[in-house]
Amino acid sequence: MTDLNTQNNASTDEFDLSAFEITETATLEVLDVNGQPLLRHGQPVRITLHGPGSDVYVRAEARAAAATQARAFAALRGKAGKNDSDDQHRQRAEKLAAVTAGIDNFPVPGGALALYSNRKLGYITNQVEAFLGDWANFKPVSAQS
Repeated sequence: MTDLNTQNNASTDEFDLSAFEITETATLEVLDVNGQPLLRHGQPVRITLHGPGSDVYVRAEARAAAATQARAFAALRGKAGKNDSDDQHRQRAEKLAAVTAGIDNFPVPGGALALYSNRKLGYITNQVEAFLGDWANFKPVSAQS
């Protein structure tokens, strides 16, 4: 293990921190309920998402955390909502819609929010959450080859 001074003195190799950063967005190839590529008119359905290192994702996470905290404080005051599970589902859908940069070949009326709000399409929502949870999905293209 090298100490910081030794590392700083060896700056002749021009260390580029950005070479280790993840990309802002990545694209999920959506699967159907059987684990096969989800196709519409023979073309794959894809969802482009803002990654966990992006400003868009960080803001969406902060809003979701604030909403969760507000719900917890309301519950402590005895003011828990009657539709708490519906509120949680809505907030989950809002967060995912906020980090969705685009949906290809799946023109859902109402867009990403309608997609993630539809409980019968939960298999897609689960894929999106799993994809977002794996930072490796956002590694730079050059690092993937």
